[in-house]
Amino acid sequence: MSIRVRLGAGTGVELLMAAAAVADPDWRAVFHHGPTSYDAVVAAGGRGLARDMTRFGRYGWINLAGPLTAQRGAWSTDALRGWVDAAEPDEVVRVLTGARRRQLRSRLDDTTIAAAVAGGDRAARTRWRHTLDDTLLQVAPWLLATPPETVRATLLDVIDRLPAPARATPLPRIRERLAEVGPEALLAEVAPGVTYRTGVLDDVVLVTSPAVSPILVVVDEVDRTVILHPPLADGAPDDAGARLRELGRAVGDDTRIRLLHTLRLRPSTLPQLCDELASPRTTLLHHLALLRSAGLVSIEVIDGEANVYRLRPEGFEAMARAATAFPYS
Repeated sequence: MSIRVRLGAGTGVELLMAAAAVADPDWRAVFHHGPTSYDAVVAAGGRGLARDMTRFGRYGWINLAGPLTAQRGAWSTDALRGWVDAAEPDEVVRVLTGARRRQLRSRLDDTTIAAAVAGGDRAARTRWRHTLDDTLLQVAPWLLATPPETVRATLLDVIDRLPAPARATPLPRIRERLAEVGPEALLAEVAPGVTYRTGVLDDVVLVTSPAVSPILVVVDEVDRTVILHPPLADGAPDDAGARLRELGRAVGDDTRIRLLHTLRLRPSTLPQLCDELASPRTTLLHHLALLRSAGLVSIEVIDGEANVYRLRPEGFEAMARAATAFPYS
């Protein structure tokens, strides 16, 4: 497997991930900085600003990481606003609704997507909605019911009202690791438990962002994959207590225990897990993300097909080691 890997970070990325946490209460609970991000937004613009952010949905904010990280230069808040301001309104809606995503583009052609975004072709919009239902992508209803000009103007207004994010994370550590181990090993290091079948990854952008800790956020565009990941560890010895707290959080939920029991029987796709547990995908996705971040579940990404989830034996072995190493006397 030959992979081209590029590295980056930026305040624009931090703003987007904070916005995603504010827009979705489930993911606000997943991200370590989610509650802090929500409090900062309410302090800056009241609950009205937080409500305005939910119009775009978690995926809407996350999808904007695609065009932001495609730009040359710093991925700053100003660069994000500049892209939104310069883009055609229809293009802004296409990005927000996932039209750059591999999952959608593999099922819909450009003509259908353009007709659906424009809003005049009811058949195209119906096909678009049905196709979205068949993918992991989620689109906020407001985006589908609002004229593109209004969507872009509202997005610019919200960006202008958001509190300034913290400065971007420095990159020397991950640059050193890329030089030391190469792209394939670095990818395994920042995304443990995630495997990609041949043809899925060619061009990868690894974006360091504390705002996504403890999970990964992946934007799988047609021509490249953007993986937002927490900063690499500094190489200090593992803290057994901290590791136990992380594992305890992962397994300390009835739904996540049911997921582990189900995956113990057989590897499964998300639709299969939804059927088995009678739970919506919006509920299971953030639970699966926490289990993967804890090392208890792995994900196999297959081009054009549903991801496959399975138990990760190494994670349970690590849990046993952490429990043994914990100083209880």
